Amino acid sequence: MKNIIRKSIATIVVIAIMLTLAMPVTAEAATKKAPKLNKSKVTLTITKKKTKPTVQLKVKNTAGKKVKWTSSNKKVVTVSKKGKVIAKKKGSAVVKVKVGNRTLKCKVTVKDKRKAVSNKPNSNTDENNSNTNTDNSNTTCQHTWVTKSVDEEVTVIGCQCACGEVFENSEDWHEHRIAAAQNHEYGHGSFSETEVTTTVTKTKYVCSKCGAEKE
Repeated sequence: MKNIIRKSIATIVVIAIMLTLAMPVTAEAATKKAPKLNKSKVTLTITKKKTKPTVQLKVKNTAGKKVKWTSSNKKVVTVSKKGKVIAKKKGSAVVKVKVGNRTLKCKVTVKDKRKAVSNKPNSNTDENNSNTNTDNSNTTCQHTWVTKSVDEEVTVIGCQCACGEVFENSEDWHEHRIAAAQNHEYGHGSFSETEVTTTVTKTKYVCSKCGAEKE
């Protein structure tokens, strides 16, 4: 009988010790949830000249770790220290957030739906008007020239990193490579030339009355 009691007591002690050891492990595991970004892909559309669309990115489960935000192409989008992304011009970029030794990514596409300046001349012409204007064939309009900013798409020779990301020039790729090295990321050691479509803003003289463009 005494042996049975001793064995029972020993079993209870062993179970109690196992439970005590398991509790901190479970608590520790709960605090080590992987960081998670609230968006992996987002599209921003520019509709007005002075209004730049934004989106707020948030990362969860940082557990007090240092958080650092970066943009692969600052000409397209910028990102603040708190994850606020601001569209700059048409194109695409990758916003990265480094949490400790882990890096999360969100692909951002920027579209531009602002209306371009119309170059359609006034249809009200007078064939008998002998007044000539070398700037436009519409001779009836007394042009009032104003400056307008017009966005045009052009094709340039850019760089495609070994990881697949595309940049407008080698300087942007070089910054990307340095950032990758600091994050201990591999596969960014070379690039190849590739055609990149980008948007440039040009200033032109346009008639505010008929919409004609000055050459």
